[in-house]
Amino acid sequence: MLYRHPLLFFFLLSYAISWSVWLPLLLAKQGIIPYQPPQYLHLVGSLGPALAALIMTRVCSGSVGLRDLLRRMFEWRVALRWHAIAWLSPFLLFFVAVLFTGWNSWEPQSFGRSAEYPELPALLYGVASIVFYGWGEETGWRGFALPHLQTHHSALKATVILSLGWALWHLPLFGFTPGFSRMGVAEVLGWYFSILTGAILLTWLTNSTRGSILIAAIFHGTMDIVFVSPASPSIANALGALITVWGIAVLVIARPQYLSGTGKVLVGQEEDAYKVIVQGQRT
Repeated sequence: MLYRHPLLFFFLLSYAISWSVWLPLLLAKQGIIPYQPPQYLHLVGSLGPALAALIMTRVCSGSVGLRDLLRRMFEWRVALRWHAIAWLSPFLLFFVAVLFTGWNSWEPQSFGRSAEYPELPALLYGVASIVFYGWGEETGWRGFALPHLQTHHSALKATVILSLGWALWHLPLFGFTPGFSRMGVAEVLGWYFSILTGAILLTWLTNSTRGSILIAAIFHGTMDIVFVSPASPSIANALGALITVWGIAVLVIARPQYLSGTGKVLVGQEEDAYKVIVQGQRT
């Protein structure tokens, strides 16, 4: 059963791990338990997709597949432009948004800080964001799920399917995190659209770097840093619009079939173990 439906079990395991870790925070927020667990459980729970990917890869693909997944988690040998996009583009987009909305719409002294973890210095929060939100999620979403989905679907269709599973994974957060719990229906729809746009960009980065999870993790982490930095709603709206334009540009230029100029990463059977390949050529 595991071998026949690896994606289904991956998503179920991701939800089970993350939601179990987040459950005390949800129960406390709803007044069901009388004590407040450490908010850092939110960070720890974000490792669920990575743990699910490692477990499912080991079970279904053996040591060869696991080594391939671990290799891509630390694959830094990609063209310099992809490092620049991953590390710098979210900050560039933020400052472009500030230019559009006015310098008085943000708090320079608080930039890079998180309202959820106010005691963490900006640098430490940045590292935590890349490790937990970046690697913790992208090892699962773009490291495991995307190659499996792209084996049977175009890059765009695979991305849309993945975005739905990715969005559902966030469901408990609507019960205990300030940013999610205050959303109305319109805000939730806007949030999902940002998930979809982000998924397109992350697919583009992953396919363009021959499956590098590291590049996707850095981009994911830096984008989260930018979005949680204290700023006015007008900056968030401008930033969302800029990312949407970027995602549409990628769709037009890179084409939905591959969302990259080099093909798409997918799972191929070889030597009795699944390994990631790019358009039939080994990475």
